[in-house]
Amino acid sequence: MGNAASESRVIIQDASGEKFWATSDLGATWMQPCGYETAHDSNGCFAKPGAEYGEVLTYVRMHDKRPEALLVLVKTCNAFNKPADKSERDCRVSRLMASENFGKSWVDLLENSKGKIASFVDFDWAPDDGKSAHPPIYATVFEDGKAFDHATGGWDYNVNFVISSDLFKTHRVVERCANAFEVINDDIYTASPPDCESYHRAPAKHEGQITDVVLKISTDAGASFVESCFPIDLPKNGFVIYDFHAETRGPDFIAIDHVEEDATQAEAPMNELYASDESMNFFSLSMRRNVRARNGLALSDFVNVLGLEGIYIANQINWKAFADPVSVNNGDYSRFFETRITYNAGGVWHRLAPPPSSEQCGRLDDCERWGLHLHGPTDWSASEDWGSRFGGVYSRSSAPGVIISTGNVGMSLEHNDVTRVNTYISRDGGVSWEETKRGPYIFEFGNHGGMLVIAKQFVQVNELEYSINEGKTWESLPLATPITVHNIRVDPSSKGHVFIIHGETAATPWEDEQRGSHFVVDFDQVIADGKKCDKSKDYEMWTPSPPGSDGCLMGQKLKLERKLRDALCFNDAEYERHREVVGTCKCSRAHDTECQYGSERVYNVANATEWPHCEPIENLNTQCPALKGARHITSSHLRIPSGDVCTDPHSALGSDDTGGRSHHHSFFMRFMHFIMSCTVLGGVGFAVVYGVKHYELAEHIPNGVRNTINGAYDKLQETFGRREQRPAGYFEPLGDFAAEDEI
Repeated sequence: MGNAASESRVIIQDASGEKFWATSDLGATWMQPCGYETAHDSNGCFAKPGAEYGEVLTYVRMHDKRPEALLVLVKTCNAFNKPADKSERDCRVSRLMASENFGKSWVDLLENSKGKIASFVDFDWAPDDGKSAHPPIYATVFEDGKAFDHATGGWDYNVNFVISSDLFKTHRVVERCANAFEVINDDIYTASPPDCESYHRAPAKHEGQITDVVLKISTDAGASFVESCFPIDLPKNGFVIYDFHAETRGPDFIAIDHVEEDATQAEAPMNELYASDESMNFFSLSMRRNVRARNGLALSDFVNVLGLEGIYIANQINWKAFADPVSVNNGDYSRFFETRITYNAGGVWHRLAPPPSSEQCGRLDDCERWGLHLHGPTDWSASEDWGSRFGGVYSRSSAPGVIISTGNVGMSLEHNDVTRVNTYISRDGGVSWEETKRGPYIFEFGNHGGMLVIAKQFVQVNELEYSINEGKTWESLPLATPITVHNIRVDPSSKGHVFIIHGETAATPWEDEQRGSHFVVDFDQVIADGKKCDKSKDYEMWTPSPPGSDGCLMGQKLKLERKLRDALCFNDAEYERHREVVGTCKCSRAHDTECQYGSERVYNVANATEWPHCEPIENLNTQCPALKGARHITSSHLRIPSGDVCTDPHSALGSDDTGGRSHHHSFFMRFMHFIMSCTVLGGVGFAVVYGVKHYELAEHIPNGVRNTINGAYDKLQETFGRREQRPAGYFEPLGDFAAEDEI
């Protein structure tokens, strides 16, 4: 993200928002906080945003094209310690602060508005063509002071989504009533209370608590918005939006946390997962009860397999958890978590076939009755305790088809008994699996996807292991000091050979005050001593082939280059993987369809010729405005999934089909993901490291900063940097705020 100048800029913010350290040269030199004992060098100092006001509410947001430009939200004053000349109402006002000199000074945009804005709610940089003197800014705001005085802190009809190109000396309303927003791949998403125009015509008729929210999407820079329809007629707590394709408009999937009427379902950590259509009006139900995190991070166990189109792995809560609520022990649904995989972008979900040679499989009477279950993002990122962070489903675009994860074979995903958790690998896009290591390991790719580096989790180790044959065999590399490994990192593209291993040398600070430790492991010498791959004999072409598909994936046949499993060699530094589309496929009902709006997949079908089958959803939402005059829906209730390029859709959808095709995507994949919260939020709960590129900063952080970030560094690196599946930007509209209110 950003240009060469901004790539080397990093800001470190302490937990209280009182001190900021900044570098414009990736740590070679640092701006110290103004007033700090070392803030006297030629770089100047970093001023506290709104120093005369209250607490800083968000992390500092950098502009991706104008490296000097920064934004941050602050409170006017702290209610528990308010100045004598400030009222409680004053202390509720949020001010947006802007800097155009990399934090040396700040401009109060609320003051700039000269009373046209009563309070800011959320903010972000708007798309910038560079033509204006100041960078454009999006924000959600209260314009009416009286309306702000009566605001209760929830969804509010008097919050508007606006844009300004002159630091809010003037502004323009983009979308009325929009309380939350995000810009993803140039598309704008807003969340609003329903019936906005009706409210403003007759406010008295809309008194009372707002119980639902509407999602709107704009693909033309806010000139127009379409309202999205979701088939389940239940109110929505919040949205998670997945856009894996930067080059096409709109999202791929949206997950919703509904307000369930049943108490057991309402308590469960789950979202409903919906797939988009071309119009972005009608979202079909792809998966019920998709597992999400409990702790407010709004992470879901839903992962795209990088390098291959249409393959996703997700965890689902089995329906049996709700058939017998007594079986749920103290709100713990984890023993009902099961893993599913799709090869057609959520149209059909399948069990993962267990590896026949698995130790666990050998102990079961009928291995085929059981499935392989894998840990997901919620097990990695939602836990505060490194002792319970299992390495989840992980792939890299530099190694298409290779997936590695911890998990187990059995009825459901194991969380409590570590002895039942092993490490598994697939080299064919999830069709087949091997148990590569007994026990849980953490892992990372390198050498253009040709090397795997792993370390055992939850115990002290004195060695790493690496494989250059996709986990078939492993070699050891000793470490100088025993360490409990927390994570392994490499460059974002996984092309390199330098890995950073970090963790702890002791379990508590009483055993070792400086227990945080990291190793930099350079495999260049290992590679130099090894054999370099020969392009003519060490590689093969393979075709991704979902079960029963005749080599068709999302309507086309691919040939991908990969290293021969037995070729013990290293990829060249300039290696480029060959990829070729060799043909398209005729649409198949089994492999190239998903359910239309208003229906859902039924897997227990008596007549096999009718499978896959869709049936109408109970409690269907029929009130969405876009349903008026909606286009024809086929009698089969099927449509072609987004991104599927198969030919002759009539053969799969039925004779009354009029197209039914969702919007298409090319292979290039980017993942952006954001959360829309349902409450106005509070203060930052931990220190933030914000950088526009992924760099390891351990060798560059000034001594004055180390104590500030020791406790938060690992967590924040996870939030902003570790996994390619994790978002390139992690967005929390309405706040970047307090964890308890995020969703």
